[in-house]
Amino acid sequence: MALNSPEVAVNAVTGEVRVRRLIGVFDVGRVMNEKTARNQMVGGMIWGIGYALSEDAVVDTRTGQFVNPDFGEYHVAVHADAPVVECHFIEEIDDSANPVGAKAVGELGISGAGAAVANAIYNACGVRVRDFPVTLDKLLDGLPPV
Repeated sequence: MALNSPEVAVNAVTGEVRVRRLIGVFDVGRVMNEKTARNQMVGGMIWGIGYALSEDAVVDTRTGQFVNPDFGEYHVAVHADAPVVECHFIEEIDDSANPVGAKAVGELGISGAGAAVANAIYNACGVRVRDFPVTLDKLLDGLPPV
């Protein structure tokens, strides 16, 4: 189980979105290595920010090839995009999972992070975007006039 709670700011004039803070709470059973597990979760949450705000695989419909095949054109979240990220674990030993009581951490950090960012954008400015990434063109038409 994962719970993400972001805080975002949306510029009322330009539509620019900035994630200011992101908190994640994860039920991972017994934590075997807290530092590694925390790094995995924080990385997943930042990946979720990129997924929600900038990652867009564009395919040329005529050729079927990607228009943005490298990281020069396919924009992922970078350090400047990463807000203050908090990660908390619910250490509830799950005896039915395995003898150790641990669960897999894996990609749990990204679970729900993108949707949480989109919901935070809606809470900040009242514009609901249901198609990722949440880009300026999808926000500007719905923003109230200033």
